[in-house]
Amino acid sequence: MDIDRLIATISWGSIPAVVSTDDKKIISLVLRPPTPREQAMAVLVYNRELKRGIAMGLLSEQDMLSHLMVLGQWSTEKENEIEGLYKDIHTIRRGLMDFVFNTTRLEHARSLLRRAEKALMERLNKKNRLLQNCSEANAELCQQRYLISQITEDECGNKFWSRTEDFDNYPDSALILQLCERYYSESRILSSDIRRLARSQQWRPYWEVSKSTNDLFDNPVVLWSSNQRELAYWSTIYDSVYSAYERPSKQVINDDDLLDSWFIRQGEKVDSKSNESGVNKPSKPGRNEEFIMADQDGAKRVYNMNDPGSRAKIRARQKVLREKGSVTEQNMPDSQREMRQQLSTMQQDHVKSINRR
Repeated sequence: MDIDRLIATISWGSIPAVVSTDDKKIISLVLRPPTPREQAMAVLVYNRELKRGIAMGLLSEQDMLSHLMVLGQWSTEKENEIEGLYKDIHTIRRGLMDFVFNTTRLEHARSLLRRAEKALMERLNKKNRLLQNCSEANAELCQQRYLISQITEDECGNKFWSRTEDFDNYPDSALILQLCERYYSESRILSSDIRRLARSQQWRPYWEVSKSTNDLFDNPVVLWSSNQRELAYWSTIYDSVYSAYERPSKQVINDDDLLDSWFIRQGEKVDSKSNESGVNKPSKPGRNEEFIMADQDGAKRVYNMNDPGSRAKIRARQKVLREKGSVTEQNMPDSQREMRQQLSTMQQDHVKSINRR
């Protein structure tokens, strides 16, 4: 979906739902965002149906898992697999920033990340299918049906079911199922698309103006749709990225995987500083150099990141290596120059100390 259509779709807030009836008619309905009262009532419906389900003999999710383990359909090992995949995904994602300048290794790590995510979703989906008859799943289904009964309207804005009894007695269960799927599954815009929109040139002016006018969408925040809330969330996140003291490169900002890796590293820095607060560690003498793994194209980008003086130093070192083949660090021209400067400074300090006696 292009950016302008995406903005229009999310800004509207409501969800169009073209569904078919039992007698093969096609009707066009609208699913609006639920009000705070409807959301609160949906929670009451969930709690009521959860207790009712347990009273009727439905197993809780935990009891169902234990029963499935006894039957051999689930196991502790599969639970450990899920936990391990979460950790693997975090580890791989964190490491992506190490390969910003090495396209081959970056794409290999990204491929591993996608495979781990796919494996995790397969296991979670299998687990959810096995738990679809537990008391929590039944209560969630009742909660979803209640919300659908309240938020479904025709194209003129009139409630499709004016009374609860009308919904409960409605004969076309397939139509209700279509509405549930449309609202809870198909209407959710991918996070990758929302992030792309949040940093786009078309959206940013709307967002910047809204920060001074407090006017973004038609309704107050409590009536925003899930897509609207997520767009506002990511717009705020990108504000913090653009204004960060150690702002990442444009390449990182525009790459969701790399930016997620950057977020993890920044979080670790904050945690590290919090743990070290109040402790003054002596700074280590020596050069402040950063070594980056890079392929040929990445090496060129790293080289261009240096200031003119540093690039001149690199060229001088390369020239010496071409002429002599192998040179130790202390015999490099810049190292020799630094040692001479240090020796001169030491001699001057020694002369000053003698004169003060």
